[in-house]
Amino acid sequence: MKSIAFYGKGGIGKSTTISNVIAALSIKNKKILQIGCDPKHDSARLLLGGFTQVTVLEQLSTTGTVSLDTVMLTGFNQVKCIESGGPEPGVGCAGRGIIQTLQLLKDQGLDTRQFDYVFFDVLGDVVCGGFAVPMRDGYADEVYIVTSGEIASIYAANNIAKGLQRFISTHGKLGGIIGNLRGIDNERQILEVFAKKIGTQIVAFIPRSNLLPQAELVSKTIMEFAPNTELANIYLAIADHIEHQYDPVIPTPLSETELEEFIQEFCYDTKPQTLPQQPLPTIVNNNLVQANAQNMANCKNNTTSTKNVPFFAPNNKQGSNYAADFCRPWQKIQVSTPKKRPPLYGCSLTGVYNALSEINDAIALMYSPQGCAYINYCSHQSMFTTSNKPYFPNLLCTNMQETDVVFGGIQHLEKTLTCLKNRFPKQPIFLITSCPVGLIGDDITSLISKVNAKEQRIIHIPSDGVIGGDFYAGLVAACKLVADEFIDKTVSPIDGTLNIIGEQSLSTTSEPNFKKVSQILTALGITINCRYIRRASIAEIKNFKKAKFNLLLTNGQTVNEISVFLDKHFGTETLQTPLPIGFEQTAEFTYAIARRFGKEALAEKVVRDAKTLYEKDVEQLKPFFAGKKALINSGGVNIDWLHLALKDIGVEVRQCSTSNVFTSDGEVPLKSEKASLSDSISEVVRLYRPDFILSSHHLVTTDVPCDFFPVLPLYGFNSGLDYIKKLSFKLKIPFVEGWKCDE
Repeated sequence: MKSIAFYGKGGIGKSTTISNVIAALSIKNKKILQIGCDPKHDSARLLLGGFTQVTVLEQLSTTGTVSLDTVMLTGFNQVKCIESGGPEPGVGCAGRGIIQTLQLLKDQGLDTRQFDYVFFDVLGDVVCGGFAVPMRDGYADEVYIVTSGEIASIYAANNIAKGLQRFISTHGKLGGIIGNLRGIDNERQILEVFAKKIGTQIVAFIPRSNLLPQAELVSKTIMEFAPNTELANIYLAIADHIEHQYDPVIPTPLSETELEEFIQEFCYDTKPQTLPQQPLPTIVNNNLVQANAQNMANCKNNTTSTKNVPFFAPNNKQGSNYAADFCRPWQKIQVSTPKKRPPLYGCSLTGVYNALSEINDAIALMYSPQGCAYINYCSHQSMFTTSNKPYFPNLLCTNMQETDVVFGGIQHLEKTLTCLKNRFPKQPIFLITSCPVGLIGDDITSLISKVNAKEQRIIHIPSDGVIGGDFYAGLVAACKLVADEFIDKTVSPIDGTLNIIGEQSLSTTSEPNFKKVSQILTALGITINCRYIRRASIAEIKNFKKAKFNLLLTNGQTVNEISVFLDKHFGTETLQTPLPIGFEQTAEFTYAIARRFGKEALAEKVVRDAKTLYEKDVEQLKPFFAGKKALINSGGVNIDWLHLALKDIGVEVRQCSTSNVFTSDGEVPLKSEKASLSDSISEVVRLYRPDFILSSHHLVTTDVPCDFFPVLPLYGFNSGLDYIKKLSFKLKIPFVEGWKCDE
C-alpha cells in the first residue's frame, strides 16, 4: 500500500486534479481509497457523481458515533471515498477535525492495507497542526503540490514545502509539483524555476481546457467524460509517475527574502505600461466623493485633523462618519504584563479563577475541558479543607468535549448556562473561557445577550487560558472586571472605614494575617468595609465606595496595578504603609493608619500595650538564647523582623550570602570570592562556630542545627518572637540522637 497526499492552495484545482489522477489509476485496476481533508467536503464529488456523501464529522455531530458503512462510499471504478468534512463556517476547528477523523477511522477498524493506494486531498492555504497531519510520518508516503504560476499559489506551495521540511528528518516525501496552469505569462518557466529552487521536479503541466468545467458540470472525471483526449493522457501520465515510485525528496523551501526576490524576478512584468484611461463611475453625491478624496489625502499626510469630516461609505445609507477611525495611525497591541516583572506561572484562566473563587455568593463556570477545572478545584480545596470544616470551591465546568472543539460548543454552553440559571436563580455567574474557546470562534457575547436576565447576571471573562497571558494577567483582569460590573459609584464614603485589598488567595497565612491586622484596626476604632477580593459578597463589593481608603496587605506589581485602577476609577485612596512584619514595622504601620483617621492617641495605646507583651515574651526567651551565636543565610530577602527579634533576646547574629558575611559592625568578606554557597557556609561555620543556622532555603550542614525561616512571615508585633518560640522547641531536641552514639 502506498499513501499519497495532494496539497495546494484553496481553489487551485487540487480536488479536480486528484480525482482525475485517481480515476486514471483505477483504470489500471488499482484498489484506491480517497480521503478528503477539506471542510468543503467536495473532494470526491467527481468520483461519486455529485454531493451525495455523509462526512465523518457530520455523522459524529448528529449521532455521536461513526460507521464505516455510512461514511465510506463507492465511486467510479470501485474507488472508495471518505470525506472528513468540518464545522460550520466561522466556528470550530477544521484542522482538529482532520485529526479526529483519521483517529476515528482507525478506531473503526479501517484497514488501509487492502488498498493499493490511499490518497489524501488536503487544503494547503494554512498548514496548521490538523491540516499538516497527512504529511507527517505514519500517513502519506509522498506529497504532491498542485499549484499555478500565480503569486498566491506560489506562496502557498512554498509554505507547504516548509511544512514538509519540518516534519521530515530522514527521508524525502515531496514527489513533485503538478502545474495546474491558469494561462498567465511565462507560467511554465515560473514553475520550472520554482521547482528547481526548492529541489524538486515538475510532474506535469495541466493546461486550461473547457473540458474541465464541462465534466464538472455533470459531476464526472475526464477519464469518464472524455477519455480519448489529450487532457486524459496527461492525467494518465501523472498516474504513471506515481506508479513508478520515483524517489521523493526533502524540499529546500525559499526564505521570505528569497521568495520575494523570485517573485520580483519571474512573476512581475516590470516593463512600464500605459493603461487606457477609464471613465469614473457615475456617483450621485459628488460632495461625498470630494470629501473622501480629501480624507484619503489626510490619511496619507497624517497632518490634517479628520474630526467632523464625512467619509464616503456606499453601504451605509445614513452616511456614518468613519474618518477618524480610518485615518488613525497603526498602533501595536500593548500586552498588560510589565516587561520587568518575573513570570507568575500558570495561565490567565487560573489567575481569573483565583480572584473569583473568593466571591462567596457567585458561581464560576469554566467553559473548558474538565482537566482545567479539575486542577483548579483540587488546588483550592486542598488549600482550605480542614478536618472539621470541609471547603467546596464555587467552581463548575462545561466539560468541553472533542466535538465542541471541532464543531463549536455554543449549543453545549447554552444548555449549561440555562441549567445553572434554573439551579442558582439569584447568583451571578462568571463565565471563564479556556484555550480552545480562543481558537474555535464561539460567539460568547451573542449567547450571553440571549440568555442574560435582569434578575441574574452572566459575566464573561475572556481569559482564553494561555492565550490571555499568565496568572498575573488573569488575576488583574478579573479584579478589574468585577469592579466595573458591581461597584456602585453612587455610594458615599463613611468615616472610620477602609477596604482591604491585595490579600493572597492560595496562602495559608492570609487569614492569620488578616486577623492580626483586624485586631489593630479594631483597637483603633476603624471598621473594615470590604476585602477586595477575599471572602467577599457581591453586596460588599457593591458598597466598596463606603470606604474612602484602601489598605494593601501585600505588595508587588500585581497588587499595585489593581490599587491604581481602583483609585483612578472609583475615587478611593490607597494608603502607603509598611507591611506589619515585626515590632518596628507593625508600630510604624499602626501610626501611619492612625494619622489618616485622626486616631493618634489610640495608636499610642495600641503600641504601648503591644510593647508590654513583647517585652514579657523577650524575658521568657532570653534564658535559653542569651549568648548564643546565629548565622543567617537570607537569600536576599528582608529579615529585619527576625534580626531585631534575635538581637532583643541576646543572640549574636551574622548574616551570610553567597560571597560575603555581614555583621552588625560591618561587612566581612570571605577568603574565596569565587567560593560556592555551600563552601562559603562551611567556611563561615568553621570560623564563626555558630550555635545554629537559619536559612531561607535548604542548606546541607552536618555540624550545626539548621532551620528554615519563612520568607513571608506572619504579620504582627510578635512576628519574630513567634517564630523564635517555635525555634526554641526544635533546638531543645538533641542534635545528635543517642542511638548514634551506641558504637
